[in-house]
Amino acid sequence: MSGIYVHIPFCESKCVYCAFSSFAGQLDKQQGYFEKLKEEILSSKFTFKVDSIFIGGGTPSAVDKNFIAEILSVIKSKFEVNEKVEITIEANPNSLDRKKLEFYKSIGVNRLSIGVQSLENKTLKKLGRLHNKAQVFKVLKEAKGAGFKNINCDLLLGLENESYNFLKKEINLLKKYATHFSCYMLQVEDDTPLKRMVLKGLVKLPPDEKTIENYRKLTKFLQKKGFFQYEISNFAKKGYVCQHNLNYWKRKNYLGFGLGAHSFMEEKRWANGLSFDKYFKGEKSFEETLTDRQKVEEIIMLGMRCYEGIDKRELLRYGYNIEENADYKKFLEQKVLFLEGDKIKINPKFYGASNLVIERLI
Repeated sequence: MSGIYVHIPFCESKCVYCAFSSFAGQLDKQQGYFEKLKEEILSSKFTFKVDSIFIGGGTPSAVDKNFIAEILSVIKSKFEVNEKVEITIEANPNSLDRKKLEFYKSIGVNRLSIGVQSLENKTLKKLGRLHNKAQVFKVLKEAKGAGFKNINCDLLLGLENESYNFLKKEINLLKKYATHFSCYMLQVEDDTPLKRMVLKGLVKLPPDEKTIENYRKLTKFLQKKGFFQYEISNFAKKGYVCQHNLNYWKRKNYLGFGLGAHSFMEEKRWANGLSFDKYFKGEKSFEETLTDRQKVEEIIMLGMRCYEGIDKRELLRYGYNIEENADYKKFLEQKVLFLEGDKIKINPKFYGASNLVIERLI
């Protein structure tokens, strides 16, 4: 499988927790940005069959919808696109409407990833989100009406005053529309307004232990409702696993176009410049050819997040015999890890401690 990621860095406003390469109040740069984006795509030296296209950001739904159509057209003119290609667009409820949704559907978009984050209006306002609960359900109904069957809802865990009962209520309300949930734990990143708010005591987040407990309960609840946990943070109904993200976790080839976008081709990684100026000049923020050691680290770091786990034989190909790792043996004895043939998997009961497990295995 091979995928293409397109980064749209424009936002109507910047959320207090966001550390991504995105910019508010600069929509006047749309025209120039999309011209550069088309130029970058057409000048790519790579050609392959594309199985997934993911338009992310930023807030892709905030830009002129015709720019999205132009980019998809350019991709299809440059690359051979699988007739069953998965095309995802990220969107916020406040920047979607029935006409825009119908337009996206008409140009081939067949998967929506909607940034719900929470159904508590006070929380949404504190996070800097521009939508409210009513807008979420209005858009979800319109998406169904426009013919979208594959809809992901993003939710944040570890928010202020969050309870398991409220999370369960959110799922019960959203599952009528969603075929996929991405449930991410809120990260307090450096140099964000949220970090400053937490330090000043303006936001009081629950202890990690409480968030992990809620996460464990929620994963069980989602699975009871028919959503299979195929990755630590991702749950899908049968037939609705996100192929694009699975491509990342399996270390398959992908090209990233746009400001700050990452690419991975033939065991090489690189990323574009992180500012408009650097991106327009064609600068890279980094480039590297992976060593065997880095390959091993990535296989463990990415693969252990997934239900499928990792294959011991793949690690041996790069010179790492995990059987010699004392922590690995200990985790097996403690049933933190288990084996299925040559596949090593994390016991789902210990997903909340996955970062520690991965670190020890590396």
